[in-house]
Amino acid sequence: MSEKTDVIAASMIGTIIEWYGIFIFSSGAIYIAHTFYPHVTVAEGVLLTLLTFALGFVTRPVGAYVFGHFGDRLGRKKILLLTLLISGISTGLTGLIPSEASIGVFAIVLLVILRLVLGFGLGGEWGGAMLLTLETFKKRRGFYSSFVQSTVGIGLLLGTAIFLPLVAYTPHSFMYSIGWRIPFVASFVIVVIGVFIRLKVKETPVFEAEKKKNRILKSPEKELFTRHWKKIIAGTLLAGSSGNFFYFAISLLPVLFESLNKISVFDGLIGTALFGIIDVIFVFVGGQLSDKRGRRAIIAGANILALIVLFPSIYLVGFGYFVVFLSLFAIAHGLSYSPLGAMISEIFPTNVRYSGNSASYQYGNSFIGGPAPYASDLLGSVSYVLYPVFTLIFILIALGVIYKSKESEKMSLEDSASGYIEY
Repeated sequence: MSEKTDVIAASMIGTIIEWYGIFIFSSGAIYIAHTFYPHVTVAEGVLLTLLTFALGFVTRPVGAYVFGHFGDRLGRKKILLLTLLISGISTGLTGLIPSEASIGVFAIVLLVILRLVLGFGLGGEWGGAMLLTLETFKKRRGFYSSFVQSTVGIGLLLGTAIFLPLVAYTPHSFMYSIGWRIPFVASFVIVVIGVFIRLKVKETPVFEAEKKKNRILKSPEKELFTRHWKKIIAGTLLAGSSGNFFYFAISLLPVLFESLNKISVFDGLIGTALFGIIDVIFVFVGGQLSDKRGRRAIIAGANILALIVLFPSIYLVGFGYFVVFLSLFAIAHGLSYSPLGAMISEIFPTNVRYSGNSASYQYGNSFIGGPAPYASDLLGSVSYVLYPVFTLIFILIALGVIYKSKESEKMSLEDSASGYIEY
């Protein structure tokens, strides 16, 4: 492979594991609930499983802080090797945990621990992967950010490629006992490939130039939180909105429609696979458009589309509607995702960029996006009309942030502007 191809592949492999793991956990929620929460109703078990899923986001901000610190001090490449190993191994081990029937509550404890470890590793993965491309290629950053951001769809498709045949061609008893574990264990293979790829790439030219200028800070997080806190808030809210309507679509809607007996588990997998395909396509569309039209316009348009789709998606039920709404959410998410990745990286100076983009992205997904399935399900249990309210609130907030923001597309990565949000 060429050096450019190596960099792109190295940036993508870790986030593929991330989204692959998210997909197989949410898609296997019914089976995981049966394995670890067998003494409650199906609905309660799914709710507990979604809560366990959300716990993985608790340690993401910690990972963002720790790996962001060392990524800004030691370099992007070294940290990305470590985050890959932590994320991939913890995902694989999830498939090897004995059932609650075998070892009792200790099974749930192990599941929670691995979710927390996974979240810690993923806290540093996305930020470094994004910088590996943006700081290597520098120009057409919306386009090159698309390769990292396309791993959402690729991870969904990879998970579907393993999960769908298992659901379609194996007995239900097999899926409830062993079948759901296979996709998790398969992640070990991706880790081995990923380590091989990441060992081949060099440190980014932008970070190396920063070292030569003696601009590396002893405490990048101190600089970040004292001088760039407005950027963190803005990035958190933008990432949170995108993550919120993403998880609403791929995690909540399939489970909701399945619990209402409007679609089968197989139908849910088909719809999610379609989401993945459309998301990959529109990630590249959004990235290239943002290089021409700017980040703000594309992110705003995507949030407005998600806003329009939100309430109809829970009232027009059935497989056909399910596919249509997932497709529209995929377009919205795909369009916004590359401009978002570029924007929340461009706004920070090089010596705090790993800490800054990691904090923005992981805070947004940990505190706003990740809890969306659980929060929405909880609100929906009070009243059906409340299912979309949690997502609605943060879409409106994100539109306000975009309105107040400056455009970042023309910013130089070597000299990021300091005044991002105007009040």
